Amino acid sequence: MATEKQINAYEKTDKTVAELPFGNTTDSIDTEKNEKVDETVHIRRGTSEQTKLPLEQIKLPSEQIKLLYLGTVFMFAFVILLMVSLRNPDIYQIDEETLITINQAFNALVLLIIPFLLGILGAVSRIMIAGVKVAQQLSLVISSGIMASFSWVGIKSGVLLSIVAPHLEKQGVETTAVLNSPSDFYTMALVAILVGMFSTNLYLFINQKVEQLTQQSGQSNPNKKNQPDA
Repeated sequence: MATEKQINAYEKTDKTVAELPFGNTTDSIDTEKNEKVDETVHIRRGTSEQTKLPLEQIKLPSEQIKLLYLGTVFMFAFVILLMVSLRNPDIYQIDEETLITINQAFNALVLLIIPFLLGILGAVSRIMIAGVKVAQQLSLVISSGIMASFSWVGIKSGVLLSIVAPHLEKQGVETTAVLNSPSDFYTMALVAILVGMFSTNLYLFINQKVEQLTQQSGQSNPNKKNQPDA
C-alpha cells in the first residue's frame, strides 16, 4: 500500500503535467525552425553576394589594364611625333594646296550659315501653321536648317543639276543660265526655305500617323484584355 506522501507526490506530478502548455511547445518549436531556416537563407544570400564581389573586382583590373595599354600606345606615338618635330621643325609648314582647301572650307562654312537660317525660317513657319509650340520642336527646327544647308551643297556641287539637267533641257532651260542669272540668290533662298518646310512637314505628317496608329491600337487592346481567357 502506498503511503499518503507518495499519493500526494503523484497528484502533484499529475497537476504539473496537466498544466504544461503542450500546444505552445509545438508552436515554439515551429517558430524556432522557421527562424533557423531564415538564418540559413540569409547566410546563403550573404555568401552568394560575397562570391559575386570578387568576380566584379577581378573584371575591373582587366579593364584598367586595357586602358593602360591604350594610354601607353598614345603616349608612345606622341613621344615619337615630338622627337620627329624637334629634329625636323620644317614639317609644320603648310602646303599651298592645304591652305586653299582650308580657305574654301571656311568660306563654305560661312556661306552655309545663310541656308541654315533660311531653313530654320521655313521650319518655324510650318510649325506655326500646324499650331505646335516652337519650343517643343527645337531639334526639328535645327535639323530642318541643316537639311537646307545640305540642299545648297548639292546645288553648288552640281550633283542635283546633273540629275535635273535632262528634264530642264527638254523644256529648253539651260542649267548654266539658272546658276549665273542675277536672281541666283533668290532661287537658292527659295530652295532653302522650301527644303526646311518640307522636312518639317514630313516629320509632322509621320508623327501624326504614328500617334493615330497608337491610339487605334490602344482602343482595340482594352477590348481584348476584357475578354475572359479560354
